Amino acid sequence: MTLQDKLQHLPETPGIYLMKDIHGDILYVGKAKNLKRRVRSYFQKNQQHSKKVQRMVFNIADLEIQPVDTELDALLLECRLIQKIHPHYNRVMNYYQNYCYVDFTESGPVLTKSPTTTSVGPFRQYKQLPEIVALLSETYLLPKVNNVTKKMIQQQLPAVEHYSLTERLANCHAFFAGKKTTFFNLLKERIAYSAKQQNFEHAQLIKEQLELCQRLYHYIQQRNKFCQKKQLTLKLPLSENYQKIYFIAYGSIVKTIIQKDDTAVIFPTEKFSLSPLQKEDVDPLDILRSYYTRYHKVTPSDEAI
Repeated sequence: MTLQDKLQHLPETPGIYLMKDIHGDILYVGKAKNLKRRVRSYFQKNQQHSKKVQRMVFNIADLEIQPVDTELDALLLECRLIQKIHPHYNRVMNYYQNYCYVDFTESGPVLTKSPTTTSVGPFRQYKQLPEIVALLSETYLLPKVNNVTKKMIQQQLPAVEHYSLTERLANCHAFFAGKKTTFFNLLKERIAYSAKQQNFEHAQLIKEQLELCQRLYHYIQQRNKFCQKKQLTLKLPLSENYQKIYFIAYGSIVKTIIQKDDTAVIFPTEKFSLSPLQKEDVDPLDILRSYYTRYHKVTPSDEAI
């Protein structure tokens, strides 16, 4: 069957599609809520197509699709295939090997590619983490801070050097664990000091760094909360009064079933446990958590922790 034949017979269902070149190599993996509408859109004249998309379409010689039950299934399958195949034109979810852990030494937090017994993570924000680690180190006057920065922080935060090193390190660890920390209050004090000295450029810089840290901290808290839930149930509608039920325990889908809308939903009786998060699990977890937050309806089992 030619590419044009395949384009004419696409189903209007959720699924994933694999764009291939003349050699059969996969150029791109995508997901669709409606395969027919999404895939055909690549081959229609559209001024909004980026040059990257135009180059990809020019090189497409074949197409493979895989229909699935729901958009969530498509999202998760797309993620796993990107991680496995590493297609040239996929950027998102294609670099999970670069995700970092944060370990803690006597000198403060350090980034590592592999987990240790004392590390937390992994985190997908690997490009932002060095800036955040540096900001924590200087704000808490950790041992590796240079003398110039040390004098600046002593002026901005005179009380910090009176904290014990153990206490300072504990606050750094608490940040990456999503627990209570003095870090944000200290950053606000630094902003206030710089503004009082009319150093507004520096105050703005610290404010932007504060917002960056707040986003990561909120993400960590939400991820931790989701992974601590023992029983979550997500119901997604299918056709003809059927629905697909996703049973989620500790951040992972443990079972799915398809049944009629009016059928009672009973969570599996097996015992599930929280497993250490691996780099390749970060993106699927974020997809599942985001989808659950947007689409679930609260049930009694959702409150189980």
